Amino acid sequence: MGLDGIEFRGDESVPGFSNLLAELKTGGCNLLITGPVSERVSARATRTLLGDPAADRKRIVALTDSTTRRVEPCLPTGVRLDSSNVWVIDQRNGERSIPTSASVADVELPSRRDGQNELWNLAEEIVLAIGFFDTTTGGLEPAGLRLSVDSLSFLAEQHSRTEFECFLRMLTAIIRGVRAMGHYHLPIADDDPLVTELSPLFDARIELRQRDGLVPEQRWHVPAYERSTNWVRL
Repeated sequence: MGLDGIEFRGDESVPGFSNLLAELKTGGCNLLITGPVSERVSARATRTLLGDPAADRKRIVALTDSTTRRVEPCLPTGVRLDSSNVWVIDQRNGERSIPTSASVADVELPSRRDGQNELWNLAEEIVLAIGFFDTTTGGLEPAGLRLSVDSLSFLAEQHSRTEFECFLRMLTAIIRGVRAMGHYHLPIADDDPLVTELSPLFDARIELRQRDGLVPEQRWHVPAYERSTNWVRL
């Protein structure tokens, strides 16, 4: 995700964007990805947010309205679906791709039974994957684990607002607890009421857009600073 030239607009007393990014990586963070863009643009953002392919990153990809065949375009170049550092959950189709070491270690995967709440099935497996990587690494390094959830729109439509927000509060707290970086796709306008309602749960929003004939762009909104950045190339 290209961040060259990105800076906050307005008050110069606000810490620089590079300082903010360093803080988010060090302390763990959750990012809400907004903007009614194509799947191709969303995948481009995800590839970078899942981390440098040359670095030892653990990656969890949770799909709520997709299939595992769509995962590869979201993974960083050179990172394979069957990599030992990748755990994919396809919540709608009941499919998954987990590290071979998890199978060998007899990790007990959540069962999916009729009548169970699919939202909490998803939460259970994400927590299981986080715990697996945390244990096998002897403790995750800051920003060493990356989580992608695509998308929140489906979850918001299928579950009550109370249950949906409880799910997000739990998951974002766990991500901060292991100093990981989570990003959550909500492909609707950044000024939509749902974005306004959910924004306090996240450390920042990344708004995406692609105007006719132009390259995809991004800008960041940081509620704690009450500031937004300029638009820059994605």
